[in-house]
Amino acid sequence: MKIIKKSKEINLLFKNIKKSGFVPTMGSLHKGHEYLIKKSITENKITVVSIFLNPKQFNNKNDLKKYPKKVNDDIRICKKLKVNYLFIPSFNEIYSWKSKKRKYPKINKIMEHKYRKGHFKGVLQVIEKLTDIVPSSKMYLGEKDFQQFKIIKDFIFLNKIKTKVINCKTIRDSSGLALSSRNQLLSKANKKKAVLMINFVKKIKKKKSKYNNILKDIKENFKKNKIKYDYIENINLKTFKITDKINNQSRLFVAFYLGKVRLIDNI
Repeated sequence: MKIIKKSKEINLLFKNIKKSGFVPTMGSLHKGHEYLIKKSITENKITVVSIFLNPKQFNNKNDLKKYPKKVNDDIRICKKLKVNYLFIPSFNEIYSWKSKKRKYPKINKIMEHKYRKGHFKGVLQVIEKLTDIVPSSKMYLGEKDFQQFKIIKDFIFLNKIKTKVINCKTIRDSSGLALSSRNQLLSKANKKKAVLMINFVKKIKKKKSKYNNILKDIKENFKKNKIKYDYIENINLKTFKITDKINNQSRLFVAFYLGKVRLIDNI
């Protein structure tokens, strides 16, 4: 595995590679990231993983400060998985890159776009740079951050970028909790609460068919357990708008707090 820190170096390299997979990350890799990497390695001749903690997508400075940083562990994981190239750029390497001017997709003001001001602008700014620096055949993204995946896919389609976005299922631990770098910040007690909350959402969605009843029960459960939440929304995956229809074309999205840790998931 080769570690590359310069944008020009990896850009020149990838211009000559036809079948390549790209897994963009912010580091602090876990089994969910490993799943994306393994899928890319299986489907492509060359796989590159990037580690870049993008400050522009953090609307909360304390969240950025507390975000887990484990570069040495990340390097070890990528070596173990036999990643071809690991791209670890600095802030200046990314944002001094003169990329093509791109159009940004329209984003419905729901969920993360409503509660995290400027977040998706920051996400698209870095994706605009990364898709230009690393012109890969495929990009692998997880469905846990489903709204982010949808927006990146729309951005790539709108700008006719020759990269296919591959969505990958959410990887969960044995308790049912979606793997996330932020899980490391949870106390044991709050991790147990997170598991109970998510499993309750799953149970209610299976048990009841009427959206209003599901929403009422979930809200009552959060209130009962004194857990603050930003949203509980049922989203049509085709239109990506709020719907009251519970079916295989919709998912329940939740964002809630345990202590100072904010978790998101979709069921």
